[in-house]
Amino acid sequence: MRIHRVILPLSLCLLVCISPTQASAQSQIGAVVGATFSTLRGIDGLDSRTGVMGGLSLVMGGPLALQTGLLFASKGAEGETSGRDGLQLDYVEVPLLLRLGLGSGSGVTPHIYAGPYFGFQINCTVEGTDADCDDLPNVSTNSVDIGGIIGAGLDFGVGPLVLTGGLRYGFGVSKVADFEIGSVRESAKNGSFAIYAGLGIKLGR
Repeated sequence: MRIHRVILPLSLCLLVCISPTQASAQSQIGAVVGATFSTLRGIDGLDSRTGVMGGLSLVMGGPLALQTGLLFASKGAEGETSGRDGLQLDYVEVPLLLRLGLGSGSGVTPHIYAGPYFGFQINCTVEGTDADCDDLPNVSTNSVDIGGIIGAGLDFGVGPLVLTGGLRYGFGVSKVADFEIGSVRESAKNGSFAIYAGLGIKLGR
């Protein structure tokens, strides 16, 4: 897939651009938890679904940093009363984000970030039932979700600890589900807002 040839070199470039000096200055590791509000873009007759996200977060660098981690992210969409089935899609997600701090050295530091993410599907079920997606003859899903993330947040320094919170939007660029209704085939991509909070520990100096 051509998107791999663009995103992977970009991700490696981000890693190289964060110097060891920067990485030891304001790096932090911690945990985040939050709520997701997702939909399947490109499919009519589905409502937004509320889910959860959470996992480990790692920031390496100073004002310009790499933000990555290992997250559980629940996505998908709910069905409407028209009878179309909703899907719950759960992923293990690895973001590779370029993060820019906007603070001036005070205890509160705003930041913005953007970059690609890679999601690996670990569960797919039909909303409101115990049925697996494989049980639906007119639905097929892909196990990998690739897309981008943009977001912003605030860090609050409390001694060696960092309290964080923010809002982000993830938009899939790869198809994650295909629906066949009669002779019509519709393809869906993920779209998901998330609001989150977390606690981290400063690393290095």
